[in-house]
Amino acid sequence: MSAMKNSKSTLSLAAFVSALVLNGMAQSAAPAAAAAPLDPGTVKSSIDLIRADIKTEKAYLIAQNLTLTADESDEFWPLYNDYNAALNVLLDERLALIKDYLDQHETMTNEQATALAEKLFAWEAKRLELKRTWFKKFTKVVPATKAAKFYQVENQINAALDLKLMDSMPLIK
Repeated sequence: MSAMKNSKSTLSLAAFVSALVLNGMAQSAAPAAAAAPLDPGTVKSSIDLIRADIKTEKAYLIAQNLTLTADESDEFWPLYNDYNAALNVLLDERLALIKDYLDQHETMTNEQATALAEKLFAWEAKRLELKRTWFKKFTKVVPATKAAKFYQVENQINAALDLKLMDSMPLIK
């Protein structure tokens, strides 16, 4: 239980750092005479490091909560890595949406809000479709109960990360 608590603490820290990076992007979007502009390469590197940490922590939490046989494990983890790669493509799209939002949240018009909301709804539909597609793939290598349990754990992790992220996001002015 202590390892699980430490893992959750580390995951929370990674989410917080991620939120700080994105919050830093928000703050850099506001004009500030003394603030130096963020280097996109540095931001990307920071996000990549945070993603690597989160990926490690997620895999640990999944392994702790999903009891796999040796044969299931041999097939599940490579598939999980492929799933994560596909998920990262979507997360890059989400990051672009967040950047768009942060660039305009202080002066957002109704038209911009509508367009951004529509993009977010389309992104959420893609994320749901990704889950459906990969659930079918996972059920080919593990029982459906284990695939569902995997998504339970992943959804809990993502909800915690989303909460940290949304907590750091400024509201529309």
